[in-house]
Amino acid sequence: MVNGDHSVSLPSRGAILALNATLRPLGTLLPANRLGVAAARLGLAASCQIWMDEKLPHHLVDERGPRGRTAGEWVGEPPRPGTPLIYYLHGSGYVGCSPATHRGLVSELSRRLERPAFTLRYRLAPEYRFPAAHVDALNGYRWLLEQGHAAEDIVVMGDSAGGHMALGLCGQLRALKLPQPRGVVAFSPLVDATWSLAAARGEQVWDAFMSLGLATKMTGLYTGTKHFDDPRLNVLGGVGPDLPPMLLQAGGSEMLSADAEHYGRAQRAAGGRCEVQISPGMFHVFQVGHRFLPEAKSALTCVERFVDDIAHGSAMRSA
Repeated sequence: MVNGDHSVSLPSRGAILALNATLRPLGTLLPANRLGVAAARLGLAASCQIWMDEKLPHHLVDERGPRGRTAGEWVGEPPRPGTPLIYYLHGSGYVGCSPATHRGLVSELSRRLERPAFTLRYRLAPEYRFPAAHVDALNGYRWLLEQGHAAEDIVVMGDSAGGHMALGLCGQLRALKLPQPRGVVAFSPLVDATWSLAAARGEQVWDAFMSLGLATKMTGLYTGTKHFDDPRLNVLGGVGPDLPPMLLQAGGSEMLSADAEHYGRAQRAAGGRCEVQISPGMFHVFQVGHRFLPEAKSALTCVERFVDDIAHGSAMRSA
């Protein structure tokens, strides 16, 4: 099961060796309690920060309204209505990370796509359990609409648990009869919150980033064991032709590659557009290494093409 794909670049092989020597073995030792969560948060934050990204200026947001608090940050200059933008939902198992830890990746996306990004600061488990993060994700999107931004100008993006929320957000919007975003991009998205798909794939690959035990412990602090039928978690139950165009990317040596592939098949079978790109030999959310890893640079170039395509398609339909 150890990755032996010789197509993986030398820098990526080094990153995989480092993950195998640090994050993954340390994760197997973490208990599912507040001490374990604190250690996981520290490790996840460090793994995001070590890439030495070039970060754009950011502007904090913290507003309260009738539906509650919307907090986060604009990466790049806060846009005026009519400006295309990114709505980013960070990952880390619903328990860790923040807009600050993901500012490097979001800055690179903002530069490449030439649009500012709003990264949401949502409530984390175990302090806040399901559906707190999903409520925040919906409120953040509605806040953007209330600021005068059109849904067709918004591309929702997310990684890992953030990708799960991005897919779930589309179902929430459908239920509320709110407009869908122009598109969705998800990096290594969680799809099956029970981790059954990942468990089966984990028998075929060696996931250098995390073990199944750690993943289920961390996300379980948010989901519990009684909510898997809720449409906000059961995103596979919400596929359909009315959802926006989607691009899902994952690494070929991670458990969640099964989730991306399964969702893509289901969404296409339901009549929707969903492109799935699997990078051979790569690890969970490898796009964070865009400054050093050729595979990450290629993946983000594909994101550029996808966003340009859906924006061009919008212009053609409006003509």
